[in-house]
Amino acid sequence: MVRLLQPKHMVQAVNALHWRNSVEFHKLLKDNGDFSICFNSDQGLPQKISVEKMVKMLPRHLIAVVMTPNKDGKSRYILCGIRLLQTFCDLTPRNVKLEQVLLDDVKLSAQMIDLVIIVIIALGRNRKESCNSNKESLLEATLVASCLHLFHGFISPNSQDLVLVLLAHPRVDVFIDSAFGAVLNVVISLKAKLLYRQTDSPKRLGASSVEEVNFHCQQAEAALQFLHSLCQHKPFRDRVAKNKELCGKGGVLRLAQSILSLAITPEFVGATITIASTSRMKAKVLSILQHLFEAESVSFLDEVANAGNLQLAKTIASEVLKLLRLGLSKASMATASPDYPMGFVLLNAMRLADVLTDDSNFRSFFTEHFSMVLSAVFCLSHGDFLSMLCSSDLSSREDDANVDYDLFKSAGWVLSIFSSSGQSVTPQFKLSLQNNLTMSSYAHQRTSLFIKMIANLHCFVPNVCEEQDRNRFIQNVMSGLRKDPSSILIKMLPGSSYTPVAQRGTGVCRNLGSLLRHAESLIPSSLNEEDFLLLRVFCDQLQPLIHSEFEERQVQVKDIEGTGGNLSGKQQRKEILNLNNEEASENCDVRVEGMITKQGVNEEVDTVERLKESDADASNLETSGSDTSSNRGKGLVEDGELVQNMSKRFKGSASGEVKEDEKSETFLVFEKQRTKRKRSIMNDDQTGMIEKALADEPDMQRNSASIQLWADKLSQKGPEVITSSQLKNWLNNRKAKLARANKQTGTVRDNNSSGELPESPGDENTWQQKPSTPYKDQTASKTPKTGENLLRSSSSSEEGIKEGQQVRLMDERGDEIGKGMVLRTDGEWYGLSLETRQICVVDVTELSESYDWSKKMIPYGSDDVGRTFTEANSRFGVMRVAWDVNKLQY
Repeated sequence: MVRLLQPKHMVQAVNALHWRNSVEFHKLLKDNGDFSICFNSDQGLPQKISVEKMVKMLPRHLIAVVMTPNKDGKSRYILCGIRLLQTFCDLTPRNVKLEQVLLDDVKLSAQMIDLVIIVIIALGRNRKESCNSNKESLLEATLVASCLHLFHGFISPNSQDLVLVLLAHPRVDVFIDSAFGAVLNVVISLKAKLLYRQTDSPKRLGASSVEEVNFHCQQAEAALQFLHSLCQHKPFRDRVAKNKELCGKGGVLRLAQSILSLAITPEFVGATITIASTSRMKAKVLSILQHLFEAESVSFLDEVANAGNLQLAKTIASEVLKLLRLGLSKASMATASPDYPMGFVLLNAMRLADVLTDDSNFRSFFTEHFSMVLSAVFCLSHGDFLSMLCSSDLSSREDDANVDYDLFKSAGWVLSIFSSSGQSVTPQFKLSLQNNLTMSSYAHQRTSLFIKMIANLHCFVPNVCEEQDRNRFIQNVMSGLRKDPSSILIKMLPGSSYTPVAQRGTGVCRNLGSLLRHAESLIPSSLNEEDFLLLRVFCDQLQPLIHSEFEERQVQVKDIEGTGGNLSGKQQRKEILNLNNEEASENCDVRVEGMITKQGVNEEVDTVERLKESDADASNLETSGSDTSSNRGKGLVEDGELVQNMSKRFKGSASGEVKEDEKSETFLVFEKQRTKRKRSIMNDDQTGMIEKALADEPDMQRNSASIQLWADKLSQKGPEVITSSQLKNWLNNRKAKLARANKQTGTVRDNNSSGELPESPGDENTWQQKPSTPYKDQTASKTPKTGENLLRSSSSSEEGIKEGQQVRLMDERGDEIGKGMVLRTDGEWYGLSLETRQICVVDVTELSESYDWSKKMIPYGSDDVGRTFTEANSRFGVMRVAWDVNKLQY
């Protein structure tokens, strides 16, 4: 006979059955045809209970328990009931009758929603300033996370559906305030636990203690993750922004402050789970703040200011600044990706800083402090600066992930520590990666946010900004340039990462020029034109100040590099300005020996400008990988011999005394410098090893796994670490060398695989093959196989390829692979300087049927334009590719 479900019967059933998972329940229900289940009571007596009646009564029963006065074991029992409800929800796909009872009953669903809201209100009502005992804090953390995630069990795993249901509930505002408060209590207890361990002896910190902290941290992350998923939707975050309780009492801000101030103490340095989890929590709370601050329906920051919580908001701004300093310090280091995803901490901090720097309440703070960080970044060596902000292929990036929360396992583990049977194994949750950004998209977003912050702080609005702040930002940047950059950024970088003091003016101006060029390539996909123009104004105003400030030091550098004091200070100063103004605007004047020459009018100045652009393009090429050479970042300005020759060309140009052979000499000197920059990265033993491997795997350059494997092997056989990017470039150069030799003399084997390559890896055999004669004097001299057409240069002159022209695409062996139409011949295309690199953009209309071109790699491929013809077609709707002009027939 089935017993009546009295409260005591419900208590016995909950205590006995919550340990069974959905698989066990399914088996028991199959064995009993009357939809009932048997269990043993606390006294060991067999009992039988109707599952249908139990399911219908359980939510109301638990609500009654919550409303009763506090007593021992109350929280544990509620967690047992929540766990049992989750088991029933997991069982519904396997049991039609249970699904009808649990999910199709509207009244029962409303009771379950009320249950979760009431429990969360009870947990978040009182803000805690200290934690309970270790066991109680773990229990409370698990109860908060379990209650919130129970919504997914009986409503929907989709957060958008949850938002619609919650916003329709009459107590939604109280729930929102209590939910943030409950998560805040969990974080406070976690923070206190970490602080306690910091003063405790490391020897007393056993494995069980580390596991408990890991578990507590994961419960906090799971609870915050639930709130973060709701705040992704505009209706919910607008409701949060309008919540007077959250604004008035500063609930959201206090939660953010508590999470951002979480610190990993030395005792937990090896606790990878805790480190990664706290980092992901910081990334998520930064994202929540950004969404709330950008709410359109109401100004959250204004509400915070009106409620008198502006000082609390400024403490959060201070934490954001710390994360920017730490993140930018790490960003300039070629570090490997961590084993555990750390979240988009830097990216979200920059997103939030973009909002704050555009707000009048925080503008002064960031003008004062972020300008120092900005100065230190500009003082990085040119190679490190390019790697951080002017590259689409970073050596490392942030990764984000969500916790696949398991309510049943979490509740079971924390309940086991109260059980006499002993503690079970600590559950380890799976992480689902949330990387919806490609490497290039991540890099471009990081750079664009960096630029937006500069634009926000440099922009002066007369009706909003005070007159005394007109030039304050740029003055603070100059003040930062006078300081030691290692004292501003976190001291994680070697001293060689910064430009020497004697060359600081030159180095900073060079970095500014590179940033301007790269920023222009991000328009309009990642950067709007207004922010770019503000960046240009900032650079134009900063560079004269830099030249004036560091003039004497740069003159000393000139003397050391070989001028021998033969030039006057005035002459030296003008040459420095010419050599380091890497990219002037179209209306900018270039001053040479007292005369003003508009760009494009004087032929010689135009020639040297193209030369400088070519060198800058090579610099970008050199640092697109992860080369660790100590010479990375050295360039045109740092070579005394080339500086002198360039200076002579400038002076000759101004006086009209340059001859044709001197023009050629300029480019010969330039090519000589590039030849010097090549170096052998492998010794004879390493070369022999890779040659044997290539005999077995001739297309190794297409297999990234093999490249990484052999890079590691080769690094063990030589004095220098060889990166995978370096090895790939070496393989491409070797292949190109063999292809050129085959075209000239037939099939040959290259016996001089010295691995000469630029200091950092880049695209395949591009600038190394450029002729040493002036670009304007080049003519196509190669005869194609047909004997009718000539391969011509990429110049858009009358003799060159024209836009709209029909061409045939040739491979390295001279075989035709397809036909197409020229789309572009000049300007920039996804970071490629077409004229400088001697390439053009072609829309391919027909491909040869000899090969499977769907998998054929295209030259100059990337995540943005695709790496195969098929990917290019999916990106643009047509097979649009960049192609070397010397491999086109027309």
